[in-house]
Amino acid sequence: MELKKIFGRNEDIVFREEDEGAFLFDPDTGDLKYMNLSGKEAFLMLDGERDLEEITGHMLELYPQAEPEQVRKDLEIFIKDLEEKNFIRPLHQK
Repeated sequence: MELKKIFGRNEDIVFREEDEGAFLFDPDTGDLKYMNLSGKEAFLMLDGERDLEEITGHMLELYPQAEPEQVRKDLEIFIKDLEEKNFIRPLHQK
């Protein structure tokens, strides 16, 4: 996945924060996704301003004990899943 790609949240999605994470719900399709705390943090950064490289850097600051390559791979899988379920949309690249 291109690290300079920028995504934005789908405005039609319902976002609900919980103590240990958050839920995304698409009222059009009925799709529901639970996100843990790190998933919620990454999702909130998908604001149309930051590219994937910046989000990866932020996640590494939050989890300095994590392997950078694993964080990048996990983030790519997470982003791909969100995009496939239409919770986020690609906007452009830097």
